[in-house]
Amino acid sequence: MSDAMQHFWPLATTVFLFSIVQSLFGVGLLVFGTPTLLLLGYPFEETIAALLPSSLVISLMQTLHGKDRLGALRRSLVLYATPFIVAGLALVLSKVLVVDIKFLVGVLLVFTAITRFNENVQRALAGILKNHTKLYLMFTGFVHGLSNMGGGLLTMLATTLYNDKETTRANIAYGYLVFALSQILVLSVLHPKAFGLHCLILAAIAFLAYRTVGNLIYVKSSQRVYQQLITMFIFAYGIVLIGQKIFN
Repeated sequence: MSDAMQHFWPLATTVFLFSIVQSLFGVGLLVFGTPTLLLLGYPFEETIAALLPSSLVISLMQTLHGKDRLGALRRSLVLYATPFIVAGLALVLSKVLVVDIKFLVGVLLVFTAITRFNENVQRALAGILKNHTKLYLMFTGFVHGLSNMGGGLLTMLATTLYNDKETTRANIAYGYLVFALSQILVLSVLHPKAFGLHCLILAAIAFLAYRTVGNLIYVKSSQRVYQQLITMFIFAYGIVLIGQKIFN
């Protein structure tokens, strides 16, 4: 196998697997794909260039499917999250701000998982988030720009504001769509060579995963079981990343 193919197959496998997860929950490619590719040794710029077009494709399809279920969060995301996504990503890509991406991602994942395990914490957070949605979106946008990992925070907000499974996924997908468009714009300006033909191929793989596997499972899925699985998955990834920082 050529070096190019050896470099591409981990990207393709990661995109396919986590496209299925994103098809189910509205998040997955960035939340899980980012730490996976970082653990495999891919640079941050290449990681987000590989994942963003694929995430954009799935989020666009999910948003169009649930466009009638989009709530007030739609406008707030654009106004308050987008500028901070742009600022955070620009700081990282220009090397003005150097952060330990893996450790930050790990902490965010563990925090997200803990809040999902504990109903009392979730209720306490619900009140805080509803009263400070704008500030929370600014924070989420900046974190996402820095680490590509704002999806867990977005999911936390969406599940607080909406109870219905379809409405929750539609609003998360719309948020991810806004996130991806903002990041692609910044990356295209600061690192235009990061995108290549392989990104389009990966996006096609994501589309196929959504159409042939992910969305079919979603239609038949039990929300309770899959929410528990994704929580455990988030927690496990967070522990791996934090452990790598501690023991290296």
